[in-house]
Amino acid sequence: MTGRLRAALRRAWPVTTLRQAWRFVREWSGDAAYETYRARGGGGSVPLSREEFYLDSLERRYGQPSRCC
Repeated sequence: MTGRLRAALRRAWPVTTLRQAWRFVREWSGDAAYETYRARGGGGSVPLSREEFYLDSLERRYGQPSRCC
């Protein structure tokens, strides 16, 4: 391994680690749900817009009657 390549890898590694950590936090918190939906080809030929996706997720979460009690 050349000195330049080694130096470049040392500089790039922390940045990629931070990006991976940030991606994990966004996916864990649900902030990346729309990007995940689009990446998986969600919606078929006409995917939902961000607003429609958000409203649909609220409806799915809170639109069902509670089964508690």
